[in-house]
Amino acid sequence: MSTEPGENEDVARGWARLPRWQHVTLIVLSAVGLVAAIANAWVATTGGNRAMHVVFGLVVAGVLVTLVTSYRRRRRSIV
Repeated sequence: MSTEPGENEDVARGWARLPRWQHVTLIVLSAVGLVAAIANAWVATTGGNRAMHVVFGLVVAGVLVTLVTSYRRRRRSIV
């Protein structure tokens, strides 16, 4: 089995393919979305609304962790 040149090299995948400015912008927007979800869950008057904001916050937190992790991995691979 032959391998193509460069096949074993680290190739940017997923979020790491984004330009740096878009990556940072998504991190900032996700952080703002997480703060908004927490604030909205805090002031929600009904259980349904509170649950919706908590679920949204969990999703945004997951995206934020993924973005930050891939950004840190990207910076380490450049240096």
